[in-house]
Amino acid sequence: MNRALNIKNWRDGGNNYVLKANSENKWCGFQKSVIDYLFASFGEKFNIVIWTDEQNADDYYCIPFKIVRHVFVDEHKTTGKYPDRWTAVILNHKFMMHSNSELAIDISEFYAKPILLIPTAELDNDFFIENAKAEINIRLGQSKFRMGVLKNFGYKCALSGITEQSLLTASHVIPWSHRKEFRGDISNGICLYDEYDALFDKGFISFTDDLEVIITSDTSAMSRPLAEKLRIISRRQLSQPLIKLFGKKYLEYHRKNIFKG
Repeated sequence: MNRALNIKNWRDGGNNYVLKANSENKWCGFQKSVIDYLFASFGEKFNIVIWTDEQNADDYYCIPFKIVRHVFVDEHKTTGKYPDRWTAVILNHKFMMHSNSELAIDISEFYAKPILLIPTAELDNDFFIENAKAEINIRLGQSKFRMGVLKNFGYKCALSGITEQSLLTASHVIPWSHRKEFRGDISNGICLYDEYDALFDKGFISFTDDLEVIITSDTSAMSRPLAEKLRIISRRQLSQPLIKLFGKKYLEYHRKNIFKG
């Protein structure tokens, strides 16, 4: 049996997009919704797995997305009946987006070579193995928290309405490093555009219990452009979460311990 079928697919919680390709030219199609989901969950740290022959154990590619990310852009999408996806073929170990030789990427090094989570040189060392397992668990927890927070705010920034998921952050109200027991609670999270996340994380802004933006009063040494950005969003109303309400104790903690009031 093809070993690609044992690689955990995204539907089962894995960080892999596993696809069966056409047997003649390894043609396959990629749904934008799946690419968006994986990118929102893992950033660039997921794989595209393409296989053809179910009986050939080694007939597959396991390609890190970062290797091919530059061709997964809107201008290379298909048109017509199925416009919201990309298509590619693999010929002579070249991944060709839209069957275009000008968009060819050499993927020969990824043929029949799954990505290992733990370096083989460290497999005999219990310390490294435990550290690797802990890191994997942390990343899975972060991914689950991120998806829960984005869903709680309708996959858009609660302050600006921006919906591009690559620009959104699941911000912890009580920082990740401060209170371990609240790390995974989505009521301790806000979906924010990266710029607003940085302002929130550094304490330049916070929120009242009524979800209004409050800004720092310490503007004496602040650049004029930053002061103007803060002035514009002062008293702006944060959108209400859709599933799980904020924990007011989390907002209070942020105001008392992070906010530069």
